[in-house]
Amino acid sequence: MKCKNIFIEREESFTNLWFFVVIVTAILALLINILSLYYGSNDVAPFLLCIPVVIAAFWYPNRGPLFAVFISIAYMGIVYYFTQGSMGELIASSVKCCILIGVSVIVSGLATHLQKNEVKYRWSFNNSKAGIGLVKCSDLSIIEVDKRFAEILGYTIKELLTISFADLWVDPTTKDAFFNQLKSHENIDGLETRFKSRIDGERLVLISAGKLAGKEFVCTIADITESKKVKEVLLIKDRAISSSINAIAILDLDFTITYVNQSLMRMMECDGEQDLSGRNFNQFFGSEQVFDDIREMLQKKGSWSGETTLIKNNKSPFFTLTCMNLVKDETGKPICIMALFIDITNRKLMEIEKKKALEQIEQNIEQFAILGDHIRNPLAVIMGLSSLAPGEISDKIILQAREIDRIVTQLDRGWVESEKVRDFIKRHYLECSADREPQKEERKKYHSP
Repeated sequence: MKCKNIFIEREESFTNLWFFVVIVTAILALLINILSLYYGSNDVAPFLLCIPVVIAAFWYPNRGPLFAVFISIAYMGIVYYFTQGSMGELIASSVKCCILIGVSVIVSGLATHLQKNEVKYRWSFNNSKAGIGLVKCSDLSIIEVDKRFAEILGYTIKELLTISFADLWVDPTTKDAFFNQLKSHENIDGLETRFKSRIDGERLVLISAGKLAGKEFVCTIADITESKKVKEVLLIKDRAISSSINAIAILDLDFTITYVNQSLMRMMECDGEQDLSGRNFNQFFGSEQVFDDIREMLQKKGSWSGETTLIKNNKSPFFTLTCMNLVKDETGKPICIMALFIDITNRKLMEIEKKKALEQIEQNIEQFAILGDHIRNPLAVIMGLSSLAPGEISDKIILQAREIDRIVTQLDRGWVESEKVRDFIKRHYLECSADREPQKEERKKYHSP
């Protein structure tokens, strides 16, 4: 019903005019037939009735056949009056009337079909997401535009009808290329250019055009200003991720790899993205248990971070600091997983070496403390035996034994300093070994003055 109103609205200015034309031509045709019958020559005049019948059938298709019946009845009445009811004349006139009614039915059917097509065209024209305009080829004046065309450029429809189509272009070079191609190929598809606009001064549009049978061409414009900005932002982000020094991967919710950047390919020692894309990332984890923990934590909290062991493309393991996050859309629905990897193999190996060195220091300190005890025990025996036989030699032996004890005491003090060094290393570089703390306290208690 709405579409039909669009058509009626467009033709409203013609409705009363054509109704007047139908009435006038019908009256004139009937008067001419009256005169023809009056003078006894009615061979051509009946065909003049086709004029109002055809006009009525075209402009009023729903009532056209009814109007033809009315005209036919009026014509038959005139024939009957002037021929005094001659059967031959009435039969001939009936055939002519049947022809009139048949013509009216045919024209009404065609007009109805044309109206439906017009309604479809008008609806498409007025409701298109792209702006549509009709331009005259000779002077490039705009004949007609739809509402969307005006909205894109920030003008009203009336204002656009007073502006030349050539004045809308920002870049003269692109404008010349457009008209040259339209002239040589009679159509152009998807040309990107800028049009003057009251919105931000200009708008980036995608224009297509084609020549019509007359001296006109129809063009459509689609506003791609915002989409272009979005594409540029996405391109910048894509380049930033691609060139990042951090290894980044994007996985689907099943952990299948959909994207990897250059850093991750170098880290995994791959020849190209095809070595990783499409594969499930659990194939590269050194521990199945760690992978299950990550999957569970992502489902519960949406993120996970920690140290993991990954397997390179050549099957060699290495250590990474891994961070994984669920990426969600504006409704909060998870759409993919973003993973970031930092190679900590060198740091991990250094920590292992530090831990081994500390363990070796602890073993040396323990052995050193035990060795001091082993020295003092026989030294005490020597001093005891020497005291049993007093004399000059015994005094010299005791004196040397005391010197040895003094040296061992100094070594004990060095051991205490070594303990402080070991504690410093543990606090700043390695975690404390809890199982060795009781031994440390026991040794301090044993050697305390």
